[in-house]
Amino acid sequence: MKNAIKARPLNDAQLMVLQVVNEQYNEQDIEDLHKLLVDFNNNKMQQHLDETIAQKGYGKADFENILTGHLRKTH
Repeated sequence: MKNAIKARPLNDAQLMVLQVVNEQYNEQDIEDLHKLLVDFNNNKMQQHLDETIAQKGYGKADFENILTGHLRKTH
């Protein structure tokens, strides 16, 4: 089988999107919907990142260290 994809049941979010888009849309509408979903995912990921940063107590100095420093620990 060439490029076989294992079938999985759809989750609630996928089913909801299918119900919402059960219409014929023009190309611009599809682009708008794509942007909306990408923005939604981006916002959710940013929220998760912000929560993780707050939980771990990371600050500006930590990120500067990551960007400029060596991450290896000396033994």
